[in-house]
Amino acid sequence: MVSQPEIPFDRKSMPGHRTYFETLCRVVSLALEVLRSRMYPETQEPRYHEIREYKQRIQRMLAEATPHLRHRDQCRTLAEHLERTELRLHSSYLLSVLCRVSLDRHSHLDEQRRALIREECISSLISTIDAFVELHEINSHCSRSWISLQRSIASAFLLVVNDDSPQTWELIDRLEKVLADHVYADGDAEHNNRTDSAKHLSSSLRALREIRETFRARKPVPSMTISEPTTYSPLILPSPPSIDTTPSLPPNMVTAGGPMEDWNMRNILGRVSDVMLFPSMSGTSPVA
Repeated sequence: MVSQPEIPFDRKSMPGHRTYFETLCRVVSLALEVLRSRMYPETQEPRYHEIREYKQRIQRMLAEATPHLRHRDQCRTLAEHLERTELRLHSSYLLSVLCRVSLDRHSHLDEQRRALIREECISSLISTIDAFVELHEINSHCSRSWISLQRSIASAFLLVVNDDSPQTWELIDRLEKVLADHVYADGDAEHNNRTDSAKHLSSSLRALREIRETFRARKPVPSMTISEPTTYSPLILPSPPSIDTTPSLPPNMVTAGGPMEDWNMRNILGRVSDVMLFPSMSGTSPVA
């Protein structure tokens, strides 16, 4: 049994008034619990009742948070808006990870339960991306966090191949604008003169745009060319709730309109692992 530190609640802390730090610690604690449960080879896919229990625990954590973490109109300062948005992003992402089994048509879930969990997964992916876009609109510097970027980009790839609705593409439009803001933050600088992070984000932005064109045209588009950095070794930055460092792409991925038959689409999705490579924060060597 792996021990885990207790949540550092303040002595005056109580349900309905849990601070941002306390609530985020509870979310991280649950994420670590899920991660540990998936580390054993004999671990099976999460059952319906387990997913529902995890969801209820997340909802309880959020319900016990202080009002400004739950309601936008309760935020009075910039810091409170940032805390609310960050908490929404990370809790939504965790819930989407818990529900991803529903995206596999061959999962153990029956059709009725799979449909319910799938709806929850899609909703959580949307909430993750929407929270990230809102974070950027509040303060563009705060949307540069690599963990927030990674989770939002991963959610975007998973969302577009499972929900080809106008609402999804409207949200992807907003995400692309955020990524473009970061990629072109240095103005018209040439690709080789951009920062390492901008080069990596440009790969994600290009991949999203290629997927969009594939959906629209349903015809081959040019393969992506990923620029390999030469001054450092890339690092895959893992997300706490998931063992894999790339989005989970079920073997029989389907969209809202039916199975994906476009092999070019599969090729683009197969390169998601490339666009999820993140540079060293020091610029000289990968982060351990």
